[in-house]
Amino acid sequence: MKPAHIFRQAQYDAAHSQSEPVEDSAGITSKHKLLASSIFKLANFLIVAFVISSCNHSENKETAPRVFNEYHYALDSVIKSKDGILGGIELGQSKTVIPTREVSQAIEKSANHITFEQKIDSISKYNITYSLENDTITEIEVQIISQNSDEGEKIMADLKKYYQQKYTAPVMDKGYFVFNCFDSKKRNFTITLTDNSDPNNSVIELFVYREK
Repeated sequence: MKPAHIFRQAQYDAAHSQSEPVEDSAGITSKHKLLASSIFKLANFLIVAFVISSCNHSENKETAPRVFNEYHYALDSVIKSKDGILGGIELGQSKTVIPTREVSQAIEKSANHITFEQKIDSISKYNITYSLENDTITEIEVQIISQNSDEGEKIMADLKKYYQQKYTAPVMDKGYFVFNCFDSKKRNFTITLTDNSDPNNSVIELFVYREK
């Protein structure tokens, strides 16, 4: 029987359970039997409805499209978009382009910077800091922390690969991968990528700035 039919049957049984009770051989009235049956059917209906709702939610979550299928899923959370440098943002833009959620849920916020933190999964998280001058984004700094060194290595390798394919091959300078890039308006800027891991955590730092 479908959930809707179960619910309607439960309503019908409850409505007709008001008739005069008739004692059965065990001393239990037919009214009590009908009431118990109605409650049982209603409970079944609620359970089925909950299960269907949960399944639909899981399906929606699992079918959410990936942004960077060819890279580690952490890039979906950190870089977010194929436009711009990070999250569709480029240096020199107004702070109004920073996602509303990152501003409203910032862990630190002042006239000069905004810092937002977000989980990637159960063992990894990242924080992003926007440096501001006259309400304009001048620098972006990202730190990715993972409790699993293997995951950290994969994220580091894919960040390097992504920016190399998007902009240019990096040069190594004192332990930093340095990307000398041009944005959509042909303005130069620099990305540095480094691994600052310690014995307990994998720590990746990405810094976007323009030479002054």
